[in-house]
Amino acid sequence: MKSVFSKIYDFVYWEIFNRLKGNNQDVVCAVIINGHNILAQTAQRNAIVHTDDSQYVVPGGKVEPGETLIAAVHREIKEETNLNIDVIKKLGSVRNNKYKLHWFACRPTDISLLRVVEPEKQKELKWVDLNDSSVNFTPKNRKALDKFHLQIEKIIQTPPETT
Repeated sequence: MKSVFSKIYDFVYWEIFNRLKGNNQDVVCAVIINGHNILAQTAQRNAIVHTDDSQYVVPGGKVEPGETLIAAVHREIKEETNLNIDVIKKLGSVRNNKYKLHWFACRPTDISLLRVVEPEKQKELKWVDLNDSSVNFTPKNRKALDKFHLQIEKIIQTPPETT
């Protein structure tokens, strides 16, 4: 658990210093593939970016100072879903507002570990078909999933042993 000083430092560094410099906060997003489905979680309510818990996002979160992107993917996925994952490949990066989102394709090592770890942040985790347009992803998640769709489909079609 982070100390109060550490939380204040992170806030000042990421939210103030980097904004003044014009830098974007690094964030990791994991497209976790299980068979022909990907993992979606309910979005947190956020009036600033207009999300609510009827929308879905892929799991992920902010990269901590000094942390590598790969380490952040593993940590964030464990914190949010309790899953251990294998990172298959980096799909690419997208900038929006103050964030630089780094998208990764991953596979779980044991799906029986899946559970909602932070019920105050998310109501539900569910496996959804990448091509199911009825899944209410946030607009920014939908746009990124569309951008990386062909790469994700190729990974879905490739058996896990050969990826």
